[in-house]
Amino acid sequence: MNYHDKQGEFILKRKTYQMQVWLAYSLAFMIITAVTFGTLRATGHSTIWNLDGIAQHYPILKEFYRILHGTGHQSLFSWSWNLGLGADQMTTFAYYLVGDPFSYLIALFPAHQIEFGYTLLTILRLYVVGLSFIALAKHFHFKPAGQIFGALIYTFNGFAFYVSYHHPFFLLPMIFFPLLCLSIDRVLQGKSWWWLSIITAVILICNVYFAYLMVFGALIFLIIRYFDLKQKKVLLPKLWQLLLRLMLAMIIALLVSAVILLPNVISMMNSSRMGGSIFANNLRWYPEVYYRTLPDNLLTSNGNIYYWALIATSGLSLIAMVWTLRRFKRYLALNLTLILIAIGLLFPAVAATLNVMSTPSNRWLMMAQLVFALTAATLVDHLTHYTTRDFIWLTGVIAGLVVIIWIANGYLFKFRQIQLLTYLIFMLFIWLFSLLLLRPQFYRPLKVGLLGLVMLNAITTGLSFYDDNYSGSPENELPANTASQWSKWYFDGADQYLSKHDKSFYRTSTTNDYYTMTTVGNNLPMLLNTHTISSYYSVQNGDVNHFNQQLANVQNSMNNPTSEADTRGSMLSLLNVKYLFAREDDTLNQKAVPYGFKPLKTKGGKPAVIEDHPVYSVGNGTGTTILKNRYALPLVYTQDSQITPNIFKRLTALQRQEALLEGVSVKKKIAGIPTSQPKTATKHVGYNVQLTSEPILKIPDLINYRLQHNTKHSQSAAIGKQPLSPKDAANYAATTGLDKPSTKVNNLLAQNQTIIDNNTRANQNGLHEMTSDALGQQQTYALKLKHPKQVQGTELYLDLSGISTSFPDTAKRLNYYATRSQFAGTPLPKGQQKNNWRSIINHPLFNAYTMNIKTSRGQTVYNQFGINNLSDYEPKDHLLINLGYSTKLRKTINLSFTTAEKIHFKHVKVIAVPYGAKYRQQTTKLQKTGLIHQRVTNNQVKGTSVGNRKRILTTSIPYSKGWQLSVDGKPQQTQLVNAGFIGATLPSGTHHIKLTYRTPGLKVGIWSSIVGVLLALMAGVWSLASHKPTKNN
Repeated sequence: MNYHDKQGEFILKRKTYQMQVWLAYSLAFMIITAVTFGTLRATGHSTIWNLDGIAQHYPILKEFYRILHGTGHQSLFSWSWNLGLGADQMTTFAYYLVGDPFSYLIALFPAHQIEFGYTLLTILRLYVVGLSFIALAKHFHFKPAGQIFGALIYTFNGFAFYVSYHHPFFLLPMIFFPLLCLSIDRVLQGKSWWWLSIITAVILICNVYFAYLMVFGALIFLIIRYFDLKQKKVLLPKLWQLLLRLMLAMIIALLVSAVILLPNVISMMNSSRMGGSIFANNLRWYPEVYYRTLPDNLLTSNGNIYYWALIATSGLSLIAMVWTLRRFKRYLALNLTLILIAIGLLFPAVAATLNVMSTPSNRWLMMAQLVFALTAATLVDHLTHYTTRDFIWLTGVIAGLVVIIWIANGYLFKFRQIQLLTYLIFMLFIWLFSLLLLRPQFYRPLKVGLLGLVMLNAITTGLSFYDDNYSGSPENELPANTASQWSKWYFDGADQYLSKHDKSFYRTSTTNDYYTMTTVGNNLPMLLNTHTISSYYSVQNGDVNHFNQQLANVQNSMNNPTSEADTRGSMLSLLNVKYLFAREDDTLNQKAVPYGFKPLKTKGGKPAVIEDHPVYSVGNGTGTTILKNRYALPLVYTQDSQITPNIFKRLTALQRQEALLEGVSVKKKIAGIPTSQPKTATKHVGYNVQLTSEPILKIPDLINYRLQHNTKHSQSAAIGKQPLSPKDAANYAATTGLDKPSTKVNNLLAQNQTIIDNNTRANQNGLHEMTSDALGQQQTYALKLKHPKQVQGTELYLDLSGISTSFPDTAKRLNYYATRSQFAGTPLPKGQQKNNWRSIINHPLFNAYTMNIKTSRGQTVYNQFGINNLSDYEPKDHLLINLGYSTKLRKTINLSFTTAEKIHFKHVKVIAVPYGAKYRQQTTKLQKTGLIHQRVTNNQVKGTSVGNRKRILTTSIPYSKGWQLSVDGKPQQTQLVNAGFIGATLPSGTHHIKLTYRTPGLKVGIWSSIVGVLLALMAGVWSLASHKPTKNN
């Protein structure tokens, strides 16, 4: 047989092997997904998460579908008025799907099957994750078995299942990272850098955040692999050649991707996240619960996962780690990487740095899964090298892990069924390896058995997320077809009613309690073309965020700067909100609504109430009332006076809100425009603090407590839950064992009395402290207004400043249990004490608390997210809470709180903002300055402005350099006004105004990409031309 025959036979054999690898992986993939995803489908659930899934991912995909089909309200490269107050469509969507090639496949589905497409595209991404691993494994010359095992472990682990279930587009970096490593390795071995430039360009187009993350992974791989190859005496390019090739690859990648990358970078540099995030949530170390649950998270998933510490790799990977670490020098690169991963998991600063210098989210573990899979593949390819000594070491490691998990669980083994199944499979792995040592002749059938266990392990991990019988998670997934229904009936059809009756441009909002969701927003209104001011996206306009901070909007967050503007009347008017969607039951119960908002009337003169269209599991259970704002300002209007920066800075948040109706806030004083000296009518309202809870201070109180909490102590305890009077309670003194109270009981009562006395003194001159008593029960308070008639016809606010909190530690929480036991007169056995301790350590407080503020006209709930929140953590020391407008008498403000031991305030003020003739005159005057014949389209606002003096064009259009102004056909410079919006100076007279939007950086990006593509093509041709074919021997 000649050389060509041998070479042909070798190539054919290799292709056959690769086909076998692909077929085996594909078959295993279908089985695993059929059982895991199929189980969710079989129980009537979709794969759409009831938080970010329905709030972000589904509506964005559905809107993208419309854009691709040309049935949406705008194109991709345009301004959209349905992204909150307005935003660039492409740069807002870029984080989610613009650069995701799989998202474009949604266009192939019928419009009524988008929900099915959502699931199918998730599974398709997951499938390609494994193919990507196979490509890398083939490059590293792994055997077919190693490729198959590694691909399954890389594809089906806790991280991959979690993101499939919550954030499907997070599967993309799992696809690209192996390909990035492959292309870097080719460069290291002297091959073409062309593929590196292409892969990098695709990653940059896909998602800037993922690109940032993978830069760190690529650098670590580059450095470790470089020295690994050098140690193995592989011929490497000279260092200057290597750096030059890498630099050329990066330059071409940046140029090719510039059409998407440049606008995105500009957008992110001006977003709410710039300087808004708190690095690592101010953590130097994670809370101890994180470290305790980490060992269990190595193999299991969907338990208590903190800070995205999602591992849940295959049991085979753990066995392989022990095996490779025993051969430290031989697998030096792999072992060093494993050590770096272990170290990285320990420090919040690592996670925060890799998460764009923000919260300590361990999302980088998506790259660690590749290392775990490669480790497992390495062992599979060397199973015959597994020795008795390896097994002994493995036994020791397992014993240590068991002890650690036992301690971490509070000195007991308490697992969910699925966790027990996972550990049973791990034991089966160990059993197979013992058979391998005892019966090496059964090597091949044992390998088949090992493959079956890897698949079973993957199915178990999947079921831990999806199966009703093993997990609580299916209830977090929306029922099938719910998303499509809710996206139609989110407002019960009130949006359809408005679109028929009002053809002008308008904005809408909802009352604070229209929906009560655990996310800080929902993007479904985007699909209904209601121009709703609330929006929930990862990239938001930084100037809009600044505006909300200047006005102390309590609902402000990085992901949703405006929300519902806390339903503040003046603020809604300033933001051009013409309609408010309110709950029908709130209207019937006469809950507070902003001044000037009246029910929209039908032709028959009746309020326009849209009946409820129930959507199972997500609807709000009531119809919708449409309220119309008589005083909404136009989108574009003019102000003839200015508020200079120094004046604006001296005003309080509420004064600023009112002042913006008198003049426009500017960054720099404008010549020729009168300066306004705002005179606001806000007034402070006096109050007295009253404790409304009933702490246990005296023996009669304690008798009542025992009668209510010690029902097993005596039949007499069955008297009911209503407290008895002191005289009646005395009749039960002997029954409750309090006829002769012990010294300990008296001391506890005295301790509680001291806490309450100190609290009363602290609140003599206004509310300064909310406290818990000796039992850990948070006390409730009432602010009794001294002159309640003063707040009639006003919007009432509670201004809380200088907020600080203290939380009970483990010892104090244990003491609460002990005190409750003493007060109840019940024993507290050691076993119960141990269980109390376990409950406490497994339910940390994370410095999160809730405050409930209630008046006769409604209530507000404020949630302070804890240090475990990885999206919206922002500890606030100042809260300005709107209690609503009312003409009715409000005498009392009731306050309660949860979780914290104490909440301290520097000042708590009650402030009333009157609405009357002045407000009506101001808003009516500004309404008259709106553009005549105003026309609003996606990228354009135009109309005619009339005025007899020099004035300032004022808008509620979010500031962006993409907006270009022309006045009478001539370019005019724009400026930032009102701390967040587009404005400009206009001369006296009548002028034609035209605002046109172009995505900042897009034009330069297009030309850069054209140059980049041409250079990439030239580099590709040069690479092919310079490739030397193998010479015949």
